[in-house]
Amino acid sequence: MGRSHPTGGYRYHREDMTGTTYAPAGPADAALVEAARRGDLHAWERVVRLYQEPVYRVSWLVVRDSALAEMATLSTFVRAFRALPLHEPEANLLPWLFRIAAAEARQQRRDAGRPKRSSRPVEKVQWPHIPATAVPGLTEAGGLAPAERAAIAEAFDRLGEEDRLVIAARYLFGLSRDDAASALSMAAGLIDEHLGTALRQLRARMAVA
Repeated sequence: MGRSHPTGGYRYHREDMTGTTYAPAGPADAALVEAARRGDLHAWERVVRLYQEPVYRVSWLVVRDSALAEMATLSTFVRAFRALPLHEPEANLLPWLFRIAAAEARQQRRDAGRPKRSSRPVEKVQWPHIPATAVPGLTEAGGLAPAERAAIAEAFDRLGEEDRLVIAARYLFGLSRDDAASALSMAAGLIDEHLGTALRQLRARMAVA
């Protein structure tokens, strides 16, 4: 793709997607979005490069397939570019892109007619770093032991889509309660309840592993 394309002509770099919790870019976003709204495609390319990995991660959590996640990531940035006039420059970009990515990934899954789970390696995505105190039954003061962290990763993989997404919103992307609610199209007052249910489901799957 050329530099003038709304997806920015980027390539994926999934090999480095096993680091710590993603911290979204902040102060510069508003200026980039405002410039992109005025037609500056170089500014939009910078937005794409900043957010390509988290958008891919959200997509993968929905479709569980690398090829479909890549297509969903591309279509997310095309859709977001077209919708820029509807986005307030000062608003956090990540929840908005999270919501679009989840919708685009579901559409890719429907179009492909594929099952929700793929046999592709789960190591290609970054797992949420969940503190021990967040999971009922795990209260180790010093944090999770390696075996517990591995068990959580396996149990997380077996959760339903909505549970995976709410846990990822809070513990992978570090979204605030309000931003997580925006990302998931949910009332802010329901986030804690939904998250608590997802964490209990996570612990239950660990128990039967």
